[in-house]
Amino acid sequence: MRLARLWIVAIALATSMLACRIPGKSIESKYKNVHQFNFDVAMGPENYHIEGYLTRSAENGRRPGLLVLNGGEGNVERCVQMSQGIAAMGIQVACVNIPGYGGSSGPSRFVGQPSVLASRRALDMLAARTDVDSTRLAVWGLGHGAVAAGLLMDYDSRPRALILESGCYDPITLWPQAPLRTKLSILREVWPSKRILKERSVIANLPPKLECSVLIMHGERDNRVPVGQAVKLADALRVRGAKVSTRYFPQASHDLGKRVEPELRAFLRDNLLDNESRRRILTLHKTLKLA
Repeated sequence: MRLARLWIVAIALATSMLACRIPGKSIESKYKNVHQFNFDVAMGPENYHIEGYLTRSAENGRRPGLLVLNGGEGNVERCVQMSQGIAAMGIQVACVNIPGYGGSSGPSRFVGQPSVLASRRALDMLAARTDVDSTRLAVWGLGHGAVAAGLLMDYDSRPRALILESGCYDPITLWPQAPLRTKLSILREVWPSKRILKERSVIANLPPKLECSVLIMHGERDNRVPVGQAVKLADALRVRGAKVSTRYFPQASHDLGKRVEPELRAFLRDNLLDNESRRRILTLHKTLKLA
């Protein structure tokens, strides 16, 4: 009996050690249409390595491009999984972690200048690809990535469509009323002086005129960033001429997960695809519903 127990322990240890030696499947090995999209950005003496993956559409020619900026909510692996459906629409998708998140070096500095530089560099790389139509670009930001996307919108007119999810768009007004958890999170990254908060405010840096479409999504039960931040941004964008759509989820908190996908795909279809592609996708959806 004792010998049998020793054998069981030995087999368990061997199995455990073998499992540790076998690496998990890489993202590229899981998806044949996914390739690395890594790059570096420098800010003074600091160098930031940015982790990213590109999901290529099977459609030929120059296709629309979507840049996804992950910042806390979601990650590149979840983004790549989600991007398969968007690539099937005929859109090239670049999933990128902003500094301080996932495999990207940091710190984040509460979406400081390195995040804006990384976002712009990622957009440059996506727009420069021969299989991307640089006149049909969109940016989707999640969490702190939504702030990076919003700040990118403040200075870069190339994206014709933006999706902003669960972001803090006016930290100046948020700070006095922010939950303790949010305040501690900010204090771990920067000292929240008025100057620093203004630099990171999407609303404070909006240009006087905007010609883009924006989809804002937020959970009404978000206990980190109140939904009022999203409402305030929507009002500010409309004043500046942007075409704004909003989707506030009554039962959702900060991480909206997969519930955003129907609105996201419809928004991308209406703002990035040509008429022929839209008709093809709508026909496919009708066929699937009838099946």
